[in-house]
Amino acid sequence: MGRLLFALSYFVGAAAPAPSRAVASTLALAPAPASAASPAPASESVPAFGPLPLPATPEGMLPCKTPLKITGSLPRAAGETIRYVVDVDGLSVGTVDFKIERRGTFGGQAVVEYRSTFKLDQLVGVLVPMDGRAASIVPEAALAPVAAMNKYRLDKNEFEENQTFAEDGHKVTSKRSKNGETSSEERLFPFAVRDFISSYYLLRLLPPNVEGCAVIYNNQRAYTIWVRPDGEESVKTPVGMRLASRYRVQYASEKSKKVIEARMWLGLDAARLPYRVEVNDKNHLEARIHLYELGL
Repeated sequence: MGRLLFALSYFVGAAAPAPSRAVASTLALAPAPASAASPAPASESVPAFGPLPLPATPEGMLPCKTPLKITGSLPRAAGETIRYVVDVDGLSVGTVDFKIERRGTFGGQAVVEYRSTFKLDQLVGVLVPMDGRAASIVPEAALAPVAAMNKYRLDKNEFEENQTFAEDGHKVTSKRSKNGETSSEERLFPFAVRDFISSYYLLRLLPPNVEGCAVIYNNQRAYTIWVRPDGEESVKTPVGMRLASRYRVQYASEKSKKVIEARMWLGLDAARLPYRVEVNDKNHLEARIHLYELGL
């Protein structure tokens, strides 16, 4: 069950779930200037690299040659909070929170800090020890992160990863530790890649009926994700039934031999909230929106 919960936390963006103090110290922000103006909607530039290999995919999944082109601006309202309840085979096991923590400056540029927390219910936590947090720093004038981190505990193991992104997301440097043993790597990609937390917020810019792929980098490996439209459906939310775009999703890491099947529902209103996610593996995992608080 531990591996399954870990996979779900990745899919809905909680990636490798850590103490808030560790996130704050690693990705420290200066306060945003009071007169900071809202930037224009962001789009991606393309650095001049030579030919680079595509991340590998298991049998049955196409590699991502041309990722989806997303434009617009990520949500930036500080304090906005979204909470999901997580079920495994119909049993409630915990919650995943996403919060726009604050706006500030990082490396001399205006940025927004996004955080996620994954918590198991007390009884489940005794059986499957797992908890943690993750954070992502994204410039206000861009869609790709400049830094991200996660720190979490799974069973008796403790993991921590710090990432920096450069060249508009084409270059990633990662320093990762497991129980104090550290490994580092630097990767170049033929297109922009992101961390799981900023990818969650990028979902809210996904146009209805779009089909395509993206690559997410975490745990020193690339994950390929394919999204395909699957009609519309009314789904239950804390404020009643809401119409949503339904998508079929496939994802796998470059080190995996198995493709995971999933579905997700994105609201059709202006907020474009991800209402629900289902992951079908050895067990059925589901995350449903439970709370939504507006930011300022």
